[in-house]
Amino acid sequence: MANHMLVLEYDGTAFHGFQWQPGLPTIQGALEEALRRVAVLEGPLYAAGRTDAGVHARGQVVSFRARLKVEEERLPSALNSLLPPDIVVREGGEAPDDFHARRSALAREYAYYVQVGGPPSPFMRRYVHHHRGALDEGRMREALRALTGVHDFAAFCRREEGKSTLREVHEAELEAVCGLLRIRVKADAFAWMMMRMLCGALLEVGRGRWDVEGFRKALASGERPHHAPTLPPRGLFLERVYYPDLTRKDPAG
Repeated sequence: MANHMLVLEYDGTAFHGFQWQPGLPTIQGALEEALRRVAVLEGPLYAAGRTDAGVHARGQVVSFRARLKVEEERLPSALNSLLPPDIVVREGGEAPDDFHARRSALAREYAYYVQVGGPPSPFMRRYVHHHRGALDEGRMREALRALTGVHDFAAFCRREEGKSTLREVHEAELEAVCGLLRIRVKADAFAWMMMRMLCGALLEVGRGRWDVEGFRKALASGERPHHAPTLPPRGLFLERVYYPDLTRKDPAG
């Protein structure tokens, strides 16, 4: 059977994450249900990032082996007619035989969106974290510079037994986008809840509760400060996934 890939966008609010869970609505569950109506699947779906409950995606990539019941070019539209409106297939098609959405990825890019000050917007409440007070963006940018390179992120993730927390961060920056703050991090991979914990610590730096040196020391120590908050999932997006030229350099962009 041929190998296929899809690029997805989804609003994760109503789902218990990407990965299939018995009796619970998940992105994988909804996608596999739709796929079974237009294809004969050989094995499971593989995702570039297993986003948690409530986390969104603009550029999730999945791969799977299947025999299609529709023409290849009609697969995205056929799936979109079957999927709930929270999930959209942006593009799709046959992939090289050795392509694997997770193992072939060179890097993932996540972004966390924060509305600063004022009353919370009722129109953005599902997609941003509202912070009431002012933030020192200069201090936050200085702290972010400490992330680039290879680090052990044990202080800023939920540890899983037997799994390494060593990650390489390629880019980390704070940007102003449409009246919001966007914390963007591109890394080879992300540990469980790494972005939400990192962003919570960055807001503490911006509020003046932490200094930049304290942030750096926490990163180096591997010990999570007991007062470091974990931000809610609603502000987090998987923005895109990067692949080698052999497959597609940026299938999500």
